[in-house]
Amino acid sequence: MSYQPIPQTDDDRRASSSSFPPSHAQHETDPSYRPLRRSVQEEFNRPPPSWWKRILLVLALLFMAWFSVWLGRKGMEEQKPTIIYASRYSDEHKYRPAASPVITEYLSGNRIRLRGASIGGVGIAEEDIPLTPKQIEARDKKRREEAKNKAREKMGLRVKKRKTLKEKKEEEMVKVRELERKIKGEV
Repeated sequence: MSYQPIPQTDDDRRASSSSFPPSHAQHETDPSYRPLRRSVQEEFNRPPPSWWKRILLVLALLFMAWFSVWLGRKGMEEQKPTIIYASRYSDEHKYRPAASPVITEYLSGNRIRLRGASIGGVGIAEEDIPLTPKQIEARDKKRREEAKNKAREKMGLRVKKRKTLKEKKEEEMVKVRELERKIKGEV
C-alpha cells in the first residue's frame, strides 16, 4: 500500500485533492489499484427500491412504534391481585395456633385467597379494618338509598322496600315449587 505525500503548497493540495472515487489517471499511476469485479460493482450500482416499498417500510415502523406504546400502556393497566381473606376461625378462637400455617391459594381472575391470616393482624377487630373502594362504594350507595327512601316517606310517596336475603330465598322457593308442579302436570 502506498501513501500519498502531504502537500506542502497550495498547488500540491489542488493536485492531490481529487473527487471520490479516484479518476482513471490516478489508477494508472497507483500500483495498489485493483478494479472491482463486475458482480460487486453491480451490487453498488443497484437502483433504489420502489416508492411503495419505501412507504410500506415507513408504515411498518410507525405501526411497530404504536404497537409498543399500546402494549406498554396495557401492561401498566394491570392491577395487583385481589386478596380475599377467608377466615377459618370462629370468633371464639380469634387467635390461630402457632403451628397453623397461612394458606395462600391463587384463584382465577387475578385473585388470591389467604386462609389463617387477617388484614390487620391478630386481635384486630373487624370494624377497625379499612374498607376497600368497592366496600366504600356499596356503603355509600346503601346510605343514599336509605336517604331517598326517608325523603319519599316524608313526601308521602311510595317507598322502595329492599327485600332481605331471607325474603328473596322464600320467593325463589315458591317459584321452584310452581315449576315443579307445572312439570308434574298438577297445574
